[in-house]
Formats: sequence, structure tokens, C-alpha cells
Amino acid sequence: MNLKDYFDPVSVEADYRLGEKSSFGPQAKKNLTGNKFPDWAKADIAIIGVSEFRNVHLENSALAATQARKALYELSAVHNKMNIADLGDLKTGNTINDSFAGLRDVMSALLEKNTLPLVIGGNRELTLAMFRSYENNKKTINLTSVDSRAGLAGNSFHGEMTTSCLNNIISSKSKYLFNYTNIGYQSYFTGNDEINLMDDLLFDSFRLGAVKESLKEMEPVLRDTDLLTISMSSIRQSDAPAAIFPSPNGFSGEEVCQLAFYAGRSERPSSLALFDWYAEYDRRSHTAHQAAQAAWYFIDGFYKRKGEYPFNPSINCTKFIVNVTGKGNENEIIFYKSTRTGRWWMEVPSSKLPRGLIIACSYEDYQRACLKEIPDRWWQNFKKINH
Repeated sequence: MNLKDYFDPVSVEADYRLGEKSSFGPQAKKNLTGNKFPDWAKADIAIIGVSEFRNVHLENSALAATQARKALYELSAVHNKMNIADLGDLKTGNTINDSFAGLRDVMSALLEKNTLPLVIGGNRELTLAMFRSYENNKKTINLTSVDSRAGLAGNSFHGEMTTSCLNNIISSKSKYLFNYTNIGYQSYFTGNDEINLMDDLLFDSFRLGAVKESLKEMEPVLRDTDLLTISMSSIRQSDAPAAIFPSPNGFSGEEVCQLAFYAGRSERPSSLALFDWYAEYDRRSHTAHQAAQAAWYFIDGFYKRKGEYPFNPSINCTKFIVNVTGKGNENEIIFYKSTRTGRWWMEVPSSKLPRGLIIACSYEDYQRACLKEIPDRWWQNFKKINH
């Protein structure tokens, strides 16, 4: 597959104030006019700029990706053996569906070679195209969005309703979506019917206030994620003023960077998208800088991975068995603690699987079980796999 045909070259002039040897930009292999196209099949991460905004009734623009790319290039190199390819900006199709098909095809090729796609720019409806790439590769995944809206309802923009990519995925009855999780929904943007439907579908949703009180409890969620999307609309307007759906409340920039780092450090996430801001609204590229720093933290985490996925409970771990009475049943919950990293997992039994499902958890989940409380994480997955 010739990916070069899908892309326009990078055209960014960055200011390497840290020096070319210490800056991110010179270390990345870039699709530049007249140069050889980067060897994406051997790269750890491939950056993809996207300019598709028609689904939110805005003019297509590559400026968001361009400004974020420039800001990222000017940051420090995260690793002395960084192997990152910037493929350039994905060519915009004649229709929205053409653009989606292009992104799907490119991501399918990257995932097949274990190159992690990092998508920058565009709007949240790109999630559908990203999910289709996993379908192409016949891989069942967990999808997580960091967003101020739970994701099942559409959004009103300039008096018109946008579609919900998640609804499109659900309505297709795809067998390749195991779980969907929303991190950071805000109640005044999310109707009760939407939350009830999330519960009925056994999906997970975490309210903004609860997440901010204990951000580290999202680490196990991100450790069990394959496809992660971060909407800049999840960030408070002061930190992301050009967000397509701005709000004075939301995550701080530092909190989103911490979530991105958790995801990068986790071995399972295999793609990331940062979208939902419009550069023409972005005074002094404030939001682009925020997106670039979140990407930087994800990449920093990526190069700190310890190789614990898929998790093997027979290697480098301590096993704990806790008897718990709750939810009307007597349950024995098995926990595993890694002796390498100190991270925790727990086993969820199933009559439908050859063996139990091992999921990421936190030390707090173990403490709850010791207090005879069944952790919500365990119970939600028990219902899902025994449904």
C-alpha cells in the first residue's frame, strides 16, 4: 500500500530554541516536498494531520494540525532513540465519507505493522473512521473518549445537529466493540436518558467532578484501552479557547496531559486522536499548544512502557485472593500485583470464556475488596462477559 498518495507534505517552519539536537522536530522523520516518504512500517508512532470539519458545519482547514505540529516540533525530544514518522496532512476527500475512508485505510495499514497512529486535527466524528480501521483488521477493542459529552447524543452546532459517531458504531451492531468508556462528561451537557442508555449497554461513564477528585483512578481505564480520543472540548475554555464546544468548566490542561501520559505509558493503547478545536478561533495558537503538549506527554509515556501487555499472571507478580460478599452473592476475587511496576490487575470469572477475564485495576480496588465491597470495575465487567 502506497501511503504517500494519501498525504500532502508537511510545511512547517519551527523555531528550535532548544537547539536542533534537543528538539522534537529534527528527530522526527517528515514527509517533506522532494524528500523520500518516511518509512512508516518501521516507525513507533506515525503522526497524521487531519483537516476534516464538515461534520460540524465548518470549512475544512489543516491549520489546526499545522499549528499543533509546529508547537510539538519546538518541544524537547522525549527519547534519544525516538522513531516517529510525520506522514503529513491527510488529503481531504470530495465528501466526508471519502475523508473517513482515507483515514480508515491509512490506520488499517499502520495498525497491521504495529505503528501507532497519532491523529491531530479534525472533529470527533473521525472516531468512526478510526474504529473502522480496527474492524478492517478484525480486532475487538475497548474505545475510550475524554470528552465533556458522554457521546451517545448528537450535538447542536450553529443551529444544526451533528451526528454521533458512537451511535453509528452501536447501530451497526459491530462485534468488534467490547466496551466504550467516557471520561469527564459534564452533567449539564448530558441528559439522563443518555446516561441510562450507557448503563443499559453496560458502557462506562465517569463524571468530570469524580474524575478530578481522583485522577489516578483513570489509569486502569486507560491501561485497558485500545483506541483513545481526546476532545479539546473536554478542557476548560481558559486552557483551550478554540474548542469547538467550549465551556468555562472542564479539565485543566495539566490534567489532560496526565491522562495522556497514563495512556502512553500503558502498553495496550494503539492509537490516539486529539481533535475538536478550530484554528481560526485560536488566538496565539493557545489551543494548539495545549494539544501539542498532550501529544508530547503521550509520546513520553510511550517510551516508558514496561512490556506488561498482554498481562501474564504467572510472571513477575504476586497473587492475592479476597472473599467478598456483595450484590447478593458470595464472590472470590483474585488480584495480581506486578513486582516490576507495582500495578494491579484482577480476574473476572466467566462461564462463557475458557478462563477468566483479567482487567486492569487499582490498589484502591483491592482495598475495597478487603473491606468486603465488590469493586465497581469488577462488577461491571462481570455483567458484561456473563450477559
